[in-house]
Amino acid sequence: MWSDNETNSDYIDFRHMVSAVTSIINNDTLLPCSIGVFGDWGSGKSSLMKMIEKVYSEDKDTLIINFNGWLFEGYEDTKTVLMSRIVDEIIKKRTLEEKALKIAANLLRKIDIMKLGRQAVKHGMAYLALGPAGLAITSTSEALSKLSNVDYEKYIKENKDKSDPDDLLRTNIQDFHMNFEQLISETKISKVIVFIDDLDRCSHDTVIGTLEAIKLFLFVKNTAFIIGADERLIKYAVRMRFPEIPGDNTEVGRDYLEKLIQYPIRIPPLSELELTIYINLLFTNLYTDPGDFEQLRENVLKKKNEDQFGFTLNLENVGDFVSVVDQKLKEALLLSAQIIPVLTVGLNGNPRQTKRFLNTMLLRYEMAKSKGEELNKRVLAKLMLLEYFKSETFKTFYEQQVQNKGLIPSMNIMENLAQRDPVDDKDRKQLPVEQQAYLQDTWIINWLTSEPSLVNTDMQPYFYFSRDKLSVSGIKLLRMGSQAQEVLRKLLNDAETIRNVALREAKSISVGDASSIFESLAEKIKSEGNQRGESSTLKRLFDFCGVRNELISQLLSFVEKLPHKILPLTSVTLILKVTNGTTHDQTAKRIINEWSISQTNKGLAAIAGKKLKTKQ
Repeated sequence: MWSDNETNSDYIDFRHMVSAVTSIINNDTLLPCSIGVFGDWGSGKSSLMKMIEKVYSEDKDTLIINFNGWLFEGYEDTKTVLMSRIVDEIIKKRTLEEKALKIAANLLRKIDIMKLGRQAVKHGMAYLALGPAGLAITSTSEALSKLSNVDYEKYIKENKDKSDPDDLLRTNIQDFHMNFEQLISETKISKVIVFIDDLDRCSHDTVIGTLEAIKLFLFVKNTAFIIGADERLIKYAVRMRFPEIPGDNTEVGRDYLEKLIQYPIRIPPLSELELTIYINLLFTNLYTDPGDFEQLRENVLKKKNEDQFGFTLNLENVGDFVSVVDQKLKEALLLSAQIIPVLTVGLNGNPRQTKRFLNTMLLRYEMAKSKGEELNKRVLAKLMLLEYFKSETFKTFYEQQVQNKGLIPSMNIMENLAQRDPVDDKDRKQLPVEQQAYLQDTWIINWLTSEPSLVNTDMQPYFYFSRDKLSVSGIKLLRMGSQAQEVLRKLLNDAETIRNVALREAKSISVGDASSIFESLAEKIKSEGNQRGESSTLKRLFDFCGVRNELISQLLSFVEKLPHKILPLTSVTLILKVTNGTTHDQTAKRIINEWSISQTNKGLAAIAGKKLKTKQ
């Protein structure tokens, strides 16, 4: 298995992005500057920032500061915490002469004044609210011992009647810029590089506070801020924080971010070739000598740079990089060839989600091994693909194997039918209603025809170690990307206009994210029970599958299992609308036929019966 934390070891080939960022930082004419490292959750932002930091780690004249606003959330004003942290790091890491000590004291005092705000300054309450205790909050013990003689009370009393509080704060900020530049000069620091990560995990106020602190430093020479975040969530935070600003909400977030982030660097999803190299490097790391791997990794990435669009690492050429190809490595590379095409599309080329899929697979394999059960990794991976992307089919097969001592009786006929083109409707009728829809789903057809075959395979141990997915709580192995979370949030909004926006945005999310949204809505429906009403969760699920047609087979399977008594009277209209013009119309007709004889929902039965008569 592999660590899920950020790393300095490059498996993706981020060198061109590292070079782009360092070229900005190394150009003094471009400083001060702010650089945005943008990408979805799990795209490698934190690792890229670590690689950039490593470039400057040996430079004694460059001060590197790492800041995570998420850690300070709920404790203090983020803006002043970040400002204090920067000054504090200078105090801690440099020897301060008398002049520098006075400048540092001045800076900490100004930060504390900003923290108090205009009301505290106006009423002369600063010392009571802060005083020496405030200094302890904003600085290290080392700084505190050096600056213990600072008299904040005297400072505020001298200034409280001299000017308007707003003027005092404005002057304080202007002086802060000048004092900070003096401190940099006195301590012989050539550059200050501040890395800000996980900003997209923070609340709206923390996001805005951090960005405002950055803005204060953008007038200070020799400083560079590198912000790692999903820009969509930052834009959303801006919109939520300033709802009163006129104009299109999307433009407000975009314009605010563009003013603060001068150089955006965006991490794209991995292509199939890139994901193949990434996964196969992960496996190679597991099954080769640790001392040899780093050189191997360098050689692979060098070869990739020589042939950007033609080279990939696989079983055929791994011998060019490894002296001895272990049998386990061969099996792993065979396995990766099977799952990579699906993971590329389903996980949208996301490194972290890919690693979590593989870690979960190996974890289950090891759990089984500890119980004396040797699972076939290729069978396990194939089942997990179904688990990730077609959850209702996964649950159906689970129920079948429970009743048949681990075998899936319909697997033989389904695999045979899947290999026919087209699948004959007459043959398909040999299957239960919900499974007939599977052979109208291109993804499931490809899954059925992929190796290895599951005919006569005892699936009991494989499902046994997948029980977390089958639990009532619906624990997900796959975390949604930020865009999918936003789509789900909008789908659950009471306003129809916002739900319509979500449906438009849902067209562009990955297959894996779409599957996760489906599961979330399905779980919500099961927990709610009755689905009556014009905007029920079931109606929203139908609307969602209407724009994500690859989920219609899962929708029909899910709806067919729901108790008739919880279904709204509009169910007949909804199911006909979502299947109209698709290959699923016959399956929908069969479900409506079942509804027409319902004993627990007479209203639904009546509507279904009338609709069947008009269809004849």
